[in-house]
Amino acid sequence: MARGQRPTLRDVARLAGLSVTQTSRALNGHSDVAVATRDRAREAARELGYVPNLEARRLKMPDTRSHSIGLVLVSSQRFSDPFFGSLLTTMVDEATARGYELQLSAPLADEDPTESYRRAILTKRVDGFVLLRTARNDPRAHYLADRSVPFVTFGRVEGGLASPTVAEAPDGLGPAVDHLVELGHRRIGYLMEPREFSIGSGRSESFVRAMTAAGLTPAEHHLVPSGFRDDTGFAAAGKLLDGPDPPTALLAANDLLALGAMRAAAARGLEVPGELSVVGFDDISAASFSTPPLTTLRHHDGAIGRELITLLLAAIDEPGRADEVFLRPELIVRGTTGPPPRSDGGAARS
Repeated sequence: MARGQRPTLRDVARLAGLSVTQTSRALNGHSDVAVATRDRAREAARELGYVPNLEARRLKMPDTRSHSIGLVLVSSQRFSDPFFGSLLTTMVDEATARGYELQLSAPLADEDPTESYRRAILTKRVDGFVLLRTARNDPRAHYLADRSVPFVTFGRVEGGLASPTVAEAPDGLGPAVDHLVELGHRRIGYLMEPREFSIGSGRSESFVRAMTAAGLTPAEHHLVPSGFRDDTGFAAAGKLLDGPDPPTALLAANDLLALGAMRAAAARGLEVPGELSVVGFDDISAASFSTPPLTTLRHHDGAIGRELITLLLAAIDEPGRADEVFLRPELIVRGTTGPPPRSDGGAARS
C-alpha cells in the first residue's frame, strides 16, 4: 500500500492472510465465519486504519439500510464518566470496522424517553439502536420491540422481552467477595448503583449471592444506595463508616464510587488498606493511579462494546434474533485490599 493511500479491503485481506471474500464476511459479522477468522480480519483492519466506504455501499443499496446505528443518551450518562467514554470509543471503533456509523443524540428536557426513537424511525436515520443504562423494565426496549426495530441492551430487560443482550454473569462479584473473605473480612459493605437499572440490580444480587455462598449474611444496613459518581460514593461510604458496626471492607458497584469511598476514609483518618479495604468495578484509568492503586473488577478490554455491536448487527441481518452474551469480570488485585484490623481478624461468621 502506497504511503498516504487509503487502505482497501484487499490490503486488509493480505495482512490477515485471508481471501477478500472471507475478509468482507468477517468484517460484516456473518454468523458462518469462525471467531478466530473474524478476529484476524478485525485486527488487520484496526492495524491499517481501514474504514469502509459507506457512501459507495449506500449507492449499491440505496433503499435498504442507512448503515448507521443509533445511541440516544440518557440524562445519567456523561462524557466525563470514564467508563462511558471508554465504552463509547470501543463501540465507535467496532462499528466503523464493520462499515457502520454510530450516531449520538440526546432527548430534549423532560421529553418522553421514546420520542427520540420515534423520530429516528420515521426518518429512517438508523438501522438499529444500542440501549445503555437499561432499566429493568425499560420503556425504550418495549417501544422498539413493538415496532420490530432491531436493538441490543446492556443489561437484561424484564417483562418477558426477548432481545439481543449483553449482560454480566450472575456470579460476577464472586471473585471480589472471595478475595476479601480470604483476607479475613467478615463485615463487608456494598455501595450500590440504583437498583432500578439492570446492571445495578444484577450486581447487588451478585454481591448478596456471593456473600451467602461464603457463609456470610450481609447486614441490610451495609448495603447502601450510592448513585454513580464519586461524590455520592463519598457520602454513602461516610454513612457506613460513621454508623454502628462499620464494615472493615467496602465493595463498590463502580470505580468512581470506590474512589469516593477512599476519600471518605481519608477524611476520617482511616488508612486504606490498613483499616479499610476497598474494591471497585470497571478498572477505569484512574484506578491504577489512585493512592494506593485500586483493587477492582474489570471486563476484558473492549469486550462490552464489541459484543454490543456484534449482537446488534446480527439482529439487523437476521430480524428476530435474541442472542445473549454473559461476561465475567476479572479481579485485578492492587493496593487497596489487605487483612482487616487485628481486632476484627477473628470475627465469627454469621
